[in-house]
Amino acid sequence: MLGVHLLNVERILVVPHTRCAVASNTEAELREKVSASAGVDAAWQGFPVVTDQRATLAEDVHRVTSHPLVPASIKVGGFIYDVDSGLLEQVV
Repeated sequence: MLGVHLLNVERILVVPHTRCAVASNTEAELREKVSASAGVDAAWQGFPVVTDQRATLAEDVHRVTSHPLVPASIKVGGFIYDVDSGLLEQVV
């Protein structure tokens, strides 16, 4: 919203990536990994996981396009960035 209204942004890209930790681990696995890395128990911390990147991307794009402060004239696209190939795949 700030980009649209303060920086004259006309296009918004929502871009998750492949091999994303929140899309390839369970919440328990993320807690374990963060606990091990931090050296502190992170069992209390919630980590929202993504079970379907394409569906989540479509929901995220919808959140942007349906927001009352984002004009209909703003172009919004949803892409998945493949970290192995460096390519963007347009999904939405």
